Amino acid sequence: MSAFGTVLTHAAWRSKPSWAVIATEDKAFDQAMLIHMAERINARITKVSASHAVFMTQPKVVADTIDRAAREAGQTAK
Repeated sequence: MSAFGTVLTHAAWRSKPSWAVIATEDKAFDQAMLIHMAERINARITKVSASHAVFMTQPKVVADTIDRAAREAGQTAK
């Protein structure tokens, strides 16, 4: 619980690339909010027809996004 009391001094998304997988059938979160948050951090957005449990229903899309993120982040680090 101590993590909730930690003061954030630098958000990684301000200086590191970000990716987002947005499940278009997610009923738990408002789509506009999800897109706004992803755009705010300049994330590379992947939209997929899936429910809130996108990692369970569309695991390949999620895995491919993680793979792409790792490859692209690795290229920018060189």
